[in-house]
Amino acid sequence: METQHGAGFVVWLTGMNRAGKSTLASHLVARLAAAGRPATLLDEDGEAALLLEGLGTLKDDRAKVVARLGFVAKAVMRSGGIAVCAALSPNRDAREQLRREARRFVEVFVDCSMEKLRERDPEGLYAKALAGELKGVPGVDVPYEPPARPEVVVHTDQLSVDECVLRVLQAMVDAKVIGPAEFGRLTGGQRPRRARPEPAAKPKAAKAAPKAASAGGARRKLDARQAARRPPRKAAASPAKGAKRRR
Repeated sequence: METQHGAGFVVWLTGMNRAGKSTLASHLVARLAAAGRPATLLDEDGEAALLLEGLGTLKDDRAKVVARLGFVAKAVMRSGGIAVCAALSPNRDAREQLRREARRFVEVFVDCSMEKLRERDPEGLYAKALAGELKGVPGVDVPYEPPARPEVVVHTDQLSVDECVLRVLQAMVDAKVIGPAEFGRLTGGQRPRRARPEPAAKPKAAKAAPKAASAGGARRKLDARQAARRPPRKAAASPAKGAKRRR
């Protein structure tokens, strides 16, 4: 079923520092805008950082980042727009709370190997954290909790940006926030991948076969019992015995 054109939703990109969230989010917004869909970019490392002033790196502050960006994202969604949010958001509980509130929610786990993260880190954030010179870095000395059930996982160390964008758009179709026709407009005429069909039910004849076999076995047992109850036939006298009696 084609979804209603203009219905808003939230796309939330989470992942470790330098995983590529901002790059992917900006490409998504550009693709959506080119197709005529109103989309707003909320990047914690971009202009949306203004909403996060005064917050630090403690767990409670990280949760407030999700709450503040989520508040704006829900307002965009209610107005019929698409909110594309890029935020480290390392705590699963905060993201799950926003999922429950937004409901029309597509979570994208932007994954990347530590080797590639360090290559993309000119400031040496990870090198300092691994050396113990820097504290509070998610994924090193404090936990980063990957999504428990994201709509899609994209490995930015293995895929190009365009490939990642295509997978996110497919996830939108799977989540039923956009339809196949809109997917075609967003991808230049491509068709979304079809969901796997459910396995077909077994035909009734196949189910009836074991019963028929069972009935046949019962019939053979009954015939055997009846045969056992019949009196034995008298054997005819042999020629040798008859000759003895005549003597």
